[in-house]
Amino acid sequence: MSPKSPPLAFIKRLSQGSILADGAMGTMLHQSGVALDACFDELNVSDPDRVLGVHRAFIDAGSELIETNTFSANRYKLAAHGWQTEVDAFNEAAVKLARQSAEASKDRTVYVAGAIGPIGARLAPYGRVQPEQAFDAFFEQCAALAKGGVDVFILETFTDLNEITEALKAARAAAPNVPVIASMTFTRDDRTVLGDAPREVANALAAMGADVIGVNCSGGPSQLARIAQVMRTVEPDVPISAMPNAGFPETMAGRVMYPATPDYFGDYAIAFRDIGVTVIGGCCGTTPDHIRAMRKALDAPAHEHPMIVPLPVLNGHDAALSSEQPTELSRAAQLHRAEGHRLGAASARGGRGRGRRV
Repeated sequence: MSPKSPPLAFIKRLSQGSILADGAMGTMLHQSGVALDACFDELNVSDPDRVLGVHRAFIDAGSELIETNTFSANRYKLAAHGWQTEVDAFNEAAVKLARQSAEASKDRTVYVAGAIGPIGARLAPYGRVQPEQAFDAFFEQCAALAKGGVDVFILETFTDLNEITEALKAARAAAPNVPVIASMTFTRDDRTVLGDAPREVANALAAMGADVIGVNCSGGPSQLARIAQVMRTVEPDVPISAMPNAGFPETMAGRVMYPATPDYFGDYAIAFRDIGVTVIGGCCGTTPDHIRAMRKALDAPAHEHPMIVPLPVLNGHDAALSSEQPTELSRAAQLHRAEGHRLGAASARGGRGRGRRV
């Protein structure tokens, strides 16, 4: 075992090649005996050894990037458990645990990503939460994660471009120097719940200024490879991330099962790398065994990867619109976003910037 090199800044590390992230914190905590309806984020304080065990298992399997146990650690989701006043405590404790695990790695640098998920309520005009309220919640969480000392934020499993816009703005306001991975999830038809196609999502996330754009959760590696291909094609200058589920979940005898095997993930780790994905990892259902198989495949000198069935060919930004025409719901969402940008620009001209919110 060779000693690890001095750490590089996260973005500089990405310029040197693909980095392997971890798998499903929630899956592992549930497998260890935590009830699905428990507050997983609260475990950072009440049961830190359990969380540490998950981090260590993924690092031992080969992860170079681990996520904090904070996917739902925002005031809206914590309120369901009566913990809405503990945002700072849960997030800061989570960073401490991840950092402790990362620094214990003997043979490689392990980076810590502050995990940030959706607030769990729809934004206007589709729901009751106003954009500025979502911004406040994201800012609160991002500030706590930054205070703890994360290397990067990861905004993941978002379904609404309006919501991830507020999250990204909040991340920039809370910690301008912390890079941001912005990742959305797609349905079986390769569109978001609101009807946005991969090309539209990639263009929007890049325009927002995300340091890395990508896709997570959704289905298995095959679907995410298709989507990542499109994102890479239309935004070739922006690093791409892909973190698939271990297939679409299936219910058997009252248990949720994920069908994709570790070997299957190993094959697709190479496929992701070869199509230009920079951050490779796993989402729901992915265990240390999946990550270990991916590490083995990525480290192998020669490893064939499966054929990817691509979406209709895209030529740079001249996308084949006939294959990815937006749905009526998507058009409505785009009009709403455009109107929001127009009003924001008018406000800025009037000297009424958003400013920092705490």
